[in-house]
Parts: sequence; structure tokens; C-alpha cells
Amino acid sequence: MVTNTTQYTRLVFWLKLMLGLSAILLFFVIFVFSYYKQEDTSFKVITKDVRIGLKFQARDTHITGNTSDGSTFDFHAKALNPSHQNDKTVILSNPLGKIAFSSEQTFDFSSDFASFNLDKKNIFFNGNLIIKNSWGTIIKTEELIADFERKLLVGPKKTLVETEIGYLVSGGMEISYSSNIEENIFLKNGVELEIYVE
Repeated sequence: MVTNTTQYTRLVFWLKLMLGLSAILLFFVIFVFSYYKQEDTSFKVITKDVRIGLKFQARDTHITGNTSDGSTFDFHAKALNPSHQNDKTVILSNPLGKIAFSSEQTFDFSSDFASFNLDKKNIFFNGNLIIKNSWGTIIKTEELIADFERKLLVGPKKTLVETEIGYLVSGGMEISYSSNIEENIFLKNGVELEIYVE
């Protein structure tokens, strides 16, 4: 004759066995038949099928980066738009930030527009450009190209250079950074010089 205790023990055994098997079956269903999505954390600017006339692609952007030789850039822009001529170029509205060819050679800038070309490794600034380098020299011009490969700034239009001793006005300018601390400024196409005398 089976006692109540034996029946209870058998019931508990079967319940434990069924609970364990159902848990294994549930995990099997969840992990084998569930949807798997691989996350891509990279950010890409895609220019294909961009609607012409779309005002902004990205607003209030912050762009940072560096080149293999140690040049860095860090700036904010009101808007970032893909270029319609080249898929490796982005157009920046009202860029404001800092570019450094080395730790000693940095300059802050602001302008109306800039084109950031990833192939040529340069930034073309356009409209009301103001640059202040780490030595306090202020440069104002309408166009400037910052070439990261050659460590060169080229301003093909009228340029005003303000220093602590005076100011210079020229039809064009080229600034080269040949070493970590050396900066050479070449002014061309008619240079006017005014020196402050105390």
C-alpha cells in the first residue's frame, strides 16, 4: 500500500523534473529561434540619394580627428551637409574650432563655410575667416586652405595679419610649419606694413 508520504515524494519528483525540462525547453526556444541583429557603431555620411534642396543633413555637429603624423582638428559646426560633387567631401556651415599641426602650433578659427575633403586631407575655409595662432597672431581673410599633409595654410585672397608689433595687408599669404615650433609666414602680391610705435 502506498502512503501519503510516498505519493507526495513522487509528485515532488515529477514536478521538479517537469519544471527543469520546461526551463531547458524555454531557453532553447529563446536562444535558438530569437532574432539576432549585429550592431554597427561606425558613423558614415552617405551622399547617395540625397534630396537636392534639403537644408541640413546634420545640425550642431562636433567633429574631431587626427592624421597619421599627429595633426589634429576639433571643431563645431552649425550644419554638416554632404557635397554633391564628391562623396569624400562634407560642407560645414559656421565652423568654429581648433586645428593643431603639433602641440606647440595650434590655431583657433571661425568662418562662414568650410569644405572638409577626406581624400586630399585638407579643409577649405570660405567667408569671413578669422584665425588666431598660439602666439597671438590674428589673420583675417576670405579664403584659406589648411593642408594637413604638407602642414601648410594658403590664403589666395587679400589677407590682414595683426601681430603685437603691427599689422600687414597683402594680396595673398602662405604659412608653413616646417618643424614642431617653427612657423614661416610668406606674404605676396603687394604688402602694406604698419608698425606700432610707443
